[in-house]
Amino acid sequence: MKHTAKLLVLVAVGLTLAQAGCNDPLTVKLPDIIPPAALSDSAALATLRAGAIGDFDLAYTGDHPDGSGGNGEGVILYGGLLADEFVNSETFPTRIQVDSRNITYAAGSTTNSDVDLWYRLMHRARRSAEATAARYRAIAPADPGYPEMLTLAGYTYIFFAETFCSGTAVSQIDSTGKITYGQPRTTTELLDTAIARFDSAIHIATVRDSADPVSQAALINFASVGKARALLFQGSGQYAAAAAVAATVPTDFVYQLQHTTTTDRENNGVFNAGATDGRYSISDSTPDDTFPGREGINGFPFLSVPDPRTPLLLDPVGSFDGATPLWDNLRYGGRASPITVATGVEARLIEAEAALAAGQTATFFTQLNNPRANPGQRAYFNPNPVDLSNPNTAAIGVLPDLTGADTVSAGGAVNLLFAERARWLWLTAHRLGDLRRLVRPIANGGYGRADAAVWPTGTYFKGGPYGTDENIPLPVTEQNNPNFRGCLDRNP
Repeated sequence: MKHTAKLLVLVAVGLTLAQAGCNDPLTVKLPDIIPPAALSDSAALATLRAGAIGDFDLAYTGDHPDGSGGNGEGVILYGGLLADEFVNSETFPTRIQVDSRNITYAAGSTTNSDVDLWYRLMHRARRSAEATAARYRAIAPADPGYPEMLTLAGYTYIFFAETFCSGTAVSQIDSTGKITYGQPRTTTELLDTAIARFDSAIHIATVRDSADPVSQAALINFASVGKARALLFQGSGQYAAAAAVAATVPTDFVYQLQHTTTTDRENNGVFNAGATDGRYSISDSTPDDTFPGREGINGFPFLSVPDPRTPLLLDPVGSFDGATPLWDNLRYGGRASPITVATGVEARLIEAEAALAAGQTATFFTQLNNPRANPGQRAYFNPNPVDLSNPNTAAIGVLPDLTGADTVSAGGAVNLLFAERARWLWLTAHRLGDLRRLVRPIANGGYGRADAAVWPTGTYFKGGPYGTDENIPLPVTEQNNPNFRGCLDRNP
């Protein structure tokens, strides 16, 4: 299922000037591009839907990093920078804070302005999706846009839960601009809200009289992957429930957001952040001379162990800071490349994790190996690698099955599982949540690993030590909310 995340170009809108304005430019009245009254009937739903998808795409993908024009970064970039997918390759101290895990605001500090910008983009996406869903419910409840908007809203709650500390408040604003300030919500409450959105979307898409059963199935699959993901992040007690939902989704399912080069807002911001603007480079755990001074840093070997699922290219132009090697991702190889939100491969990985927790070794390998031979997985990896001689840009084909020997090589089944998740779910805003689950105490549904065994630690390559942040604190924008109490906790 593919959708174009872009602004509608309203070619039919003209400027109707008052007669007196023809001779006096100071009296010209410029009408709204889209008058509010025009959004009150079914004819406007397509416009509202396009706007909501565009807002979601900015919060998810971004268009250009702050400082390079555009609107800012999305959760893929900031989550990946705090985790181990990206490394800072420019000079902004706000992004260096995130990359070095030092986002905790010191006494007298106001906020990280770039985190604040992205936080507002995420709330805009949430509000846009929910408001549009409400219009569908009032005007055209049988339209497929209704469950789609509910699903997009559900994903914004997942991003708040996986990325930020506990305590995000969900405020509302009405058509007059009046704000109703929300109370802080725990991580569990945010995930429960996401699941409620997904359940509603699944129910609506299932019972509605659809003239397009393919679209109907895709909408159900989209919401089901989201629900299974939310259940997975809630912890081990929800593994069986997550697997049951994931089992309904075919492996070749994919929901992507489309991009164009028409305007910056319509660009693929993950591509721009590296290849266009040089501010984000791909990170690595054992870089040798790839990142001088970073030898031995914890992380994942995205560079040093080539894999066609994580295609890379060393950019000859170089990075913004002129010092950090700029490795461009080729999963999204251009400004018009579509970007992945949810896949059936993720569903198989969720089933694999549940099987591993239940001690079902055969099922664990069956689910891990399913996407390796499935041609549908090619739909969301770079189809035209730039350099076929580079093993990091080799065309993806049928990958060999994993066996018990791979478990031994990986240092255990959990390592193998999360390595597969790192490759398949690369640059789709999953990695930060996975690292948090790895260090979460076993009693709280995690894997109980030490911080230093999972996260980048030691001396940060741009100076000073790495911090201890495992999520992002709530920024200054929320201080306008009289209910704001800061992070309720900083637990992983």
